Amino acid sequence: MKLLAAYVRPHRAADVVRALHAAGVHGLTAYGVHGMSGETSTALHGIQPFEPANLPETVKIEVICEDEAADVILRTIADAATTGFPGDGIITIQDVEKMARIRDLSAPANEKGGGK
Repeated sequence: MKLLAAYVRPHRAADVVRALHAAGVHGLTAYGVHGMSGETSTALHGIQPFEPANLPETVKIEVICEDEAADVILRTIADAATTGFPGDGIITIQDVEKMARIRDLSAPANEKGGGK
């Protein structure tokens, strides 16, 4: 299994969630975070990098999926999130060693992005 973590512009987050749902992904987590990538200059934002609360807002979207679905989900996120300008965000993919539902510690059924 894989964990995809996408950091996207806040105004693109709803489009990403809709695109994932349309692609059959029904389980995800999304939350607001602060940060910047190497593409984004601190001078552009007029901030001090050592003050995290002053960094630009972004949305982190996480999806757990089967290995075979990871590339399709990555492409779905990228297509929905892109504006074509620097700072569109990044997507990472990590291995998930084990996953269990809290209520009974059972392994979730094989779901395309339904494990969160």
